[in-house]
Amino acid sequence: MKQDTIQDLRAFVQKVYDLIEAYLEENECIIYAADGVYVDADREPSILSEDEAENPDNFFPLCSLVREDEETMEADSDLIDEIASQYFFVR
Repeated sequence: MKQDTIQDLRAFVQKVYDLIEAYLEENECIIYAADGVYVDADREPSILSEDEAENPDNFFPLCSLVREDEETMEADSDLIDEIASQYFFVR
């Protein structure tokens, strides 16, 4: 198995973060219950509805990937890092 680089991991994390942030902006911080981040077989993340996910193990509900306080709602970097660690092996 090919070892991934830290750059691969960081690029994936940034891609997921940007997807979530764009979703929040487009939907005025409203998260639809069925929406989530899906990682396909090529490790390409996208946002789609849970019923569109080919493999439910690669689907992560958006509501679990967002951190909010009284004034802001944003992608949770720590949780995105946890997802990335499932798909990338970096030493």
